[in-house]
Amino acid sequence: MARVTVKFFATVREVTGVKSIELEANTIRDLLDILKTTYGERFTNTVIDSESGNLKQFYSCMVNGKRIELLNGYDTLLSDNDAVALFPPVGGG
Repeated sequence: MARVTVKFFATVREVTGVKSIELEANTIRDLLDILKTTYGERFTNTVIDSESGNLKQFYSCMVNGKRIELLNGYDTLLSDNDAVALFPPVGGG
């Protein structure tokens, strides 16, 4: 298990009530499962797609500044001291 820091932004921060948390996980999928257990229904309903179990469309997860889609997706292996960031969809105009 890798010890990582997870940083939350905007509405994700609102549902967790914290800016960041340190936890231990092997992969991004493990990390999301831990976050669902830790932050419960409000986090899960806001961030997780109920059908796929993945992040909802347009939510973004990065490991050390790289989008997980450019790594191994939800199977991305985590290492000690990795920084994981969770972002909601970004609007603009």
